[in-house]
Amino acid sequence: MKIILVISVLFFLTACGASIQTYESYSKTAGILQTASIGGELYRVNKEKDLPNAFGKADLFGGRLNAGYTELRFMGLTPEGHIIFRLIDIDIESNETTMSRYGTSTTTVNSNTTANASVYGNSAYGTANTRTVISHYEKPSATVTQLPPNTVEFIFNPEDKILELEGVSVEVVKTTDYSISYVLHR
Repeated sequence: MKIILVISVLFFLTACGASIQTYESYSKTAGILQTASIGGELYRVNKEKDLPNAFGKADLFGGRLNAGYTELRFMGLTPEGHIIFRLIDIDIESNETTMSRYGTSTTTVNSNTTANASVYGNSAYGTANTRTVISHYEKPSATVTQLPPNTVEFIFNPEDKILELEGVSVEVVKTTDYSISYVLHR
């Protein structure tokens, strides 16, 4: 009987969700010609990860945490005609779990009263003892911190045609002093 109970508990703990996964979504569509002006975004990759449950697995209800983003912007041309890009990477750290997101704070009051009474003639005498126990559970609060941006500007020679950054390729089609035409590939 004890072996079945232990196996059941172990199965429950391992089945309480999948491993934590990360997800990326893109702000721009790949494979089509696009244009951006000075300061404009070429693409943005929004990052998310699964909300962890009490067992360190993914939330069974599909909750996710914002994990930050990576963004590439067109900043113009150098006097030599090279492209100036700005790459911004923002990471967000969080200790949020299913308990801090879905949990509730509770207060429990238990009261126990005992009374002793005696009657002598027309008078009653007695004592009463009251014991009250109050317990309070405050759900954990989440701390979400956006780390300082990791920003770098760099020069790219448009004759190289393709800029590859972390799984995204930017194919430069045409540049002017104030705009860039490009195609994204993943």
